[in-house]
Amino acid sequence: MDFDLHIKPIEKDSFILIGKINNHDLIQRLISDITLGTKSKKNSSYKTNVKGRMTRFKYFNSNNNFIKFLDLIRPNFKKVIQRDIRLKDSWGNILDKNDYVYIHNHHPSSVSGILYLTEGVSTYFPLYNKHIEAEVGKFVLFDPMLDHSVPKNKSSKKRYSLSFNFELKGDYDHLD
Repeated sequence: MDFDLHIKPIEKDSFILIGKINNHDLIQRLISDITLGTKSKKNSSYKTNVKGRMTRFKYFNSNNNFIKFLDLIRPNFKKVIQRDIRLKDSWGNILDKNDYVYIHNHHPSSVSGILYLTEGVSTYFPLYNKHIEAEVGKFVLFDPMLDHSVPKNKSSKKRYSLSFNFELKGDYDHLD
């Protein structure tokens, strides 16, 4: 078998966009939804890179409260990606005392994000050497290739967050 193989590295820009919503009622409803989802028998608690309580990966995909949040931040997506995207997965996390999140990334998604619902330990992005402090209503959209982690929660206060991934819509999805 004969073949030609050509390899050349591709460089691309990465991004971190930080914003904030101010909808206390929505945030409280999402906290309640996460609490409920982590109590389900089908949760993902302590089974992934999240060494804490966690809903299943697609738990929020059709959640009306989460969809309201996405509607609030929708204009920000065009700042980081010009193509059409669709929600791939979305899940809630609760970090209790001594819980943490291993370093990981969200590849092969196209845009990833975090919504902080309480204060707590920061999320660390080593490529940027940036700690993003968890503040109520703060959200982060980031390049899924970026490694990130959350150190141990040394506080007795629970840290609630909601994570999500979007993928590109295929050019021919409308033909299905």
